[in-house]
Amino acid sequence: MAHAFAPHAAINASRYLIVPCEANGCGDLAVIWDRLEEQVIDVIDARASARYSDEDAMWDEFRMAA
Repeated sequence: MAHAFAPHAAINASRYLIVPCEANGCGDLAVIWDRLEEQVIDVIDARASARYSDEDAMWDEFRMAA
């Protein structure tokens, strides 16, 4: 089965940068940087970073369809 052409998926995948927090005592946190807006958009538990990316991609896809 062929996948639908979805250029926004590629854009969203490269939009966010999630990196571990390097501050002392904050090794269990991750910082999420929005490359489009050029700002930090959230600081989350590092274990939740994969889930955050999936949920945000679904939200972006919903907004593109509207």
